[in-house]
Amino acid sequence: MKFRFFPRFAARCCHMLLWFATSISLLLVSPELADAAGAATGTPMRFLLVHGEMGQCRADDTCPDWISAEGQIMADTPRKLQKVLKQVGSRKLPIVVSSPGGDVKAAMEMARIIRKQKLSIAVGRTRSRACPYAEPICPAAFAKDGSITGQPFSYGAICFSACPLFFTGGVQRVSSPFALLGVHQITTTYSEVRVQYRTEYEMVDGRRRVISKKEIGRKFVGKYDTTKLDKAQRARLVAFLDKMGVDRGLVDLMLGTDPNGIHLISRMDALRLRLTTEPADADALVSARNCKENQSISDCAASAPSTNEAPTTGAPMTSASAIAGK
Repeated sequence: MKFRFFPRFAARCCHMLLWFATSISLLLVSPELADAAGAATGTPMRFLLVHGEMGQCRADDTCPDWISAEGQIMADTPRKLQKVLKQVGSRKLPIVVSSPGGDVKAAMEMARIIRKQKLSIAVGRTRSRACPYAEPICPAAFAKDGSITGQPFSYGAICFSACPLFFTGGVQRVSSPFALLGVHQITTTYSEVRVQYRTEYEMVDGRRRVISKKEIGRKFVGKYDTTKLDKAQRARLVAFLDKMGVDRGLVDLMLGTDPNGIHLISRMDALRLRLTTEPADADALVSARNCKENQSISDCAASAPSTNEAPTTGAPMTSASAIAGK
């Protein structure tokens, strides 16, 4: 009996086995990543300009830059994002994000900002060699201008709760099997305040006419949370996803998941819902350059330019302060 070796078939089998292995690994590490989400809660999102390390530089001696976005989304986070984008100028740098969620309105505003700038985004984190393993970004990593030199990685990165709404703004949206995307119900908090007024009025032709009205006291009564969305709120959310090119089925996943839990979105569901545009890791996104039409990010990142090519010239890169809130 003769056996024939088919290289293309063998490569496809190896590729399938690799994805199977990474899926098993993801199931094993998911509880740890969920704990990491809780640990990150409360730390406001910080934007950093990152310069790629020597190992990520291309054959033409150019090194990739990207924007690191890690932490909880607050009401003022869009302002910080606008500030760092203004500092990097016209360069369309990819964003590498890891966030437990936060303010829904702010997340949607940031999505509109990066869509307008036509930026790409990946679920991932950034690590500097100047820092210990347990603290990927530490004070020793910062240069005088506030930027850092580092490398992106996907393992342990999360994009939960309101973060996927921010994520939808990227023109290219990628996530690795070692990073997690997840959603749950939107929680709205209402505060009740009792306000007292002193009103002066006079009677004119038997009718009361107000002369002055002044607030004399304000007392906080309490607050309550609700996960119910009225028709107007749901319509705004659906319209937002439609504009971002994401399937409105994402809303059903959100509303069907208790706010105390997280619905982890599988790689296939993320593609089906158009939440991701293709499966790739953060390193591939920041390494990709001059991609051809319909070329995948992974293939584009793997095709390094020839050393015989003349280096391209352009406007000098401007230095940017990394901490947008600074």
